[in-house]
Amino acid sequence: MDEKMDESLEDEYVAQQEIEPQEQSAEVDWEEENRQELEKSVSVLLVDISETLRFLSEQVIRLDEATKNLPKMIDTLTATTATVQCIASELPTMVREQCLEEYKKILDNAVKNYKQMQKAADKWQKSVEQEHAGRFRLITISAIVTPVLLFLNMIFK
Repeated sequence: MDEKMDESLEDEYVAQQEIEPQEQSAEVDWEEENRQELEKSVSVLLVDISETLRFLSEQVIRLDEATKNLPKMIDTLTATTATVQCIASELPTMVREQCLEEYKKILDNAVKNYKQMQKAADKWQKSVEQEHAGRFRLITISAIVTPVLLFLNMIFK
Protein backbone atom coordinates (compact mmCIF):
# COMPACT_ATOMS: atom_id res chain seq x y z
CA MET A 1 0.00 0.00 0.00
CA ASP A 2 2.84 2.21 0.58
CA GLU A 3 3.76 1.66 -2.91
CA LYS A 4 0.35 2.65 -4.07
CA MET A 5 0.48 5.69 -1.98
CA ASP A 6 3.90 6.53 -3.20
CA GLU A 7 2.72 6.08 -6.72
CA SER A 8 -0.33 8.20 -6.16
CA LEU A 9 1.83 10.86 -4.51
CA GLU A 10 4.24 10.65 -7.33
CA ASP A 11 1.45 10.90 -9.89
CA GLU A 12 0.06 13.84 -8.08
CA TYR A 13 3.48 15.51 -8.00
CA VAL A 14 3.95 14.90 -11.72
CA ALA A 15 0.47 16.25 -12.41
CA GLN A 16 1.26 19.36 -10.42
CA GLN A 17 4.53 19.79 -12.27
CA GLU A 18 2.65 19.60 -15.56
CA ILE A 19 -0.05 22.08 -14.44
CA GLU A 20 2.41 24.64 -13.08
CA PRO A 21 4.18 25.29 -16.41
CA GLN A 22 0.81 25.61 -18.13
CA GLU A 23 -0.35 28.09 -15.49
CA GLN A 24 2.94 29.95 -15.70
CA SER A 25 2.67 29.96 -19.49
CA ALA A 26 -0.92 31.30 -19.35
CA GLU A 27 0.16 33.89 -16.80
CA VAL A 28 3.09 34.98 -18.97
CA ASP A 29 0.78 35.18 -22.03
CA TRP A 30 -1.72 37.26 -20.06
CA GLU A 31 1.01 39.59 -18.80
CA GLU A 32 2.37 39.90 -22.36
CA GLU A 33 -1.10 40.77 -23.69
CA ASN A 34 -1.57 43.34 -20.94
CA ARG A 35 1.85 44.81 -21.66
CA GLN A 36 1.06 45.03 -25.40
CA GLU A 37 -2.34 46.65 -24.72
CA LEU A 38 -0.67 49.05 -22.33
CA GLU A 39 1.95 49.91 -24.97
CA LYS A 40 -0.80 50.47 -27.55
CA SER A 41 -2.72 52.67 -25.10
CA VAL A 42 0.41 54.61 -24.27
CA SER A 43 1.19 54.96 -27.98
CA VAL A 44 -2.32 56.26 -28.68
CA LEU A 45 -2.07 58.63 -25.74
CA LEU A 46 1.31 59.87 -26.95
CA VAL A 47 -0.12 60.50 -30.43
CA ASP A 48 -3.09 62.36 -28.89
CA ILE A 49 -0.76 64.39 -26.70
CA SER A 50 1.40 65.17 -29.73
CA GLU A 51 -1.64 66.33 -31.72
CA THR A 52 -2.84 68.43 -28.81
CA LEU A 53 0.59 70.01 -28.38
CA ARG A 54 0.77 70.76 -32.11
CA PHE A 55 -2.68 72.38 -31.98
CA LEU A 56 -1.72 74.39 -28.90
CA SER A 57 1.50 75.46 -30.62
CA GLU A 58 -0.50 76.74 -33.61
CA GLN A 59 -2.84 78.59 -31.27
CA VAL A 60 0.10 80.16 -29.44
CA ILE A 61 1.50 81.35 -32.78
CA ARG A 62 -1.87 82.89 -33.71
CA LEU A 63 -2.13 84.52 -30.31
CA ASP A 64 1.40 85.90 -30.65
CA GLU A 65 0.49 87.42 -34.02
CA ALA A 66 -2.71 88.89 -32.61
CA THR A 67 -0.78 90.23 -29.62
CA LYS A 68 1.75 91.85 -31.92
CA ASN A 69 -1.04 93.54 -33.92
CA LEU A 70 -2.94 94.58 -30.81
CA PRO A 71 -0.91 97.77 -30.05
CA LYS A 72 -1.42 98.98 -33.62
CA MET A 73 -5.15 98.33 -33.35
CA ILE A 74 -5.27 100.09 -29.97
CA ASP A 75 -3.45 103.11 -31.43
CA THR A 76 -5.85 103.21 -34.36
CA LEU A 77 -8.88 102.91 -32.09
CA THR A 78 -7.50 105.57 -29.75
CA ALA A 79 -6.98 107.96 -32.66
CA THR A 80 -10.45 107.21 -34.00
CA THR A 81 -11.96 107.69 -30.54
CA ALA A 82 -10.18 111.03 -30.16
CA THR A 83 -11.48 112.13 -33.56
CA VAL A 84 -15.01 111.06 -32.70
CA GLN A 85 -14.84 112.85 -29.35
CA CYS A 86 -13.57 116.00 -31.05
CA ILE A 87 -16.37 115.85 -33.61
CA ALA A 88 -18.93 115.12 -30.89
CA SER A 89 -17.79 118.09 -28.84
CA GLU A 90 -17.72 120.46 -31.83
CA LEU A 91 -20.82 119.11 -33.53
CA PRO A 92 -23.40 121.10 -31.53
CA THR A 93 -21.49 124.33 -32.26
CA MET A 94 -21.19 123.45 -35.93
CA VAL A 95 -24.87 122.55 -36.17
CA ARG A 96 -25.86 125.76 -34.39
CA GLU A 97 -23.71 127.85 -36.73
CA GLN A 98 -25.09 126.09 -39.79
CA CYS A 99 -28.64 126.53 -38.51
CA LEU A 100 -27.99 130.21 -37.89
CA GLU A 101 -26.59 130.56 -41.40
CA GLU A 102 -29.67 128.82 -42.81
CA TYR A 103 -31.96 131.05 -40.75
CA LYS A 104 -30.07 134.08 -42.04
CA LYS A 105 -30.51 132.84 -45.61
CA ILE A 106 -34.22 132.26 -44.98
CA LEU A 107 -34.62 135.74 -43.48
CA ASP A 108 -32.60 137.32 -46.30
CA ASN A 109 -34.83 135.54 -48.81
CA ALA A 110 -37.94 136.68 -46.94
CA VAL A 111 -36.65 140.30 -46.91
CA LYS A 112 -35.82 140.06 -50.61
CA ASN A 113 -39.29 138.66 -51.36
CA TYR A 114 -40.89 141.35 -49.19
CA LYS A 115 -38.95 144.10 -50.99
CA GLN A 116 -39.96 142.67 -54.37
CA MET A 117 -43.56 142.46 -53.18
CA GLN A 118 -43.34 146.05 -51.89
CA LYS A 119 -41.96 147.20 -55.25
CA ALA A 120 -44.75 145.38 -57.06
CA ALA A 121 -47.32 146.89 -54.69
CA ASP A 122 -45.84 150.37 -55.20
CA LYS A 123 -45.86 149.88 -58.95
CA TRP A 124 -49.46 148.65 -58.84
CA GLN A 125 -50.47 151.56 -56.60
CA LYS A 126 -48.84 154.05 -58.99
CA SER A 127 -50.64 152.50 -61.92
CA VAL A 128 -53.89 152.65 -59.95
CA GLU A 129 -53.15 156.26 -59.00
CA GLN A 130 -52.51 157.12 -62.62
CA GLU A 131 -55.83 155.54 -63.56
CA HIS A 132 -57.52 157.36 -60.71
CA ALA A 133 -55.75 160.60 -61.56
CA GLY A 134 -57.23 160.47 -65.07
CA ARG A 135 -60.64 159.61 -63.65
CA PHE A 136 -60.24 162.29 -60.99
CA ARG A 137 -59.49 164.86 -63.72
CA LEU A 138 -62.53 163.70 -65.61
CA ILE A 139 -64.67 163.89 -62.47
CA THR A 140 -63.23 167.31 -61.61
CA ILE A 141 -63.80 168.59 -65.15
CA SER A 142 -67.30 167.13 -65.18
CA ALA A 143 -67.95 168.63 -61.76
CA ILE A 144 -67.05 172.07 -63.13
CA VAL A 145 -68.57 171.65 -66.58
CA THR A 146 -71.88 170.11 -65.41
CA PRO A 147 -73.00 173.10 -63.27
CA VAL A 148 -71.86 175.50 -66.01
CA LEU A 149 -73.81 173.55 -68.60
CA LEU A 150 -76.83 173.42 -66.32
CA PHE A 151 -76.57 177.14 -65.76
CA LEU A 152 -76.26 177.79 -69.47
CA ASN A 153 -79.11 175.41 -70.14
CA MET A 154 -81.24 177.32 -67.69
CA ILE A 155 -80.31 180.64 -69.11
CA PHE A 156 -81.06 179.75 -72.68
CA LYS A 157 -84.24 178.08 -72.07
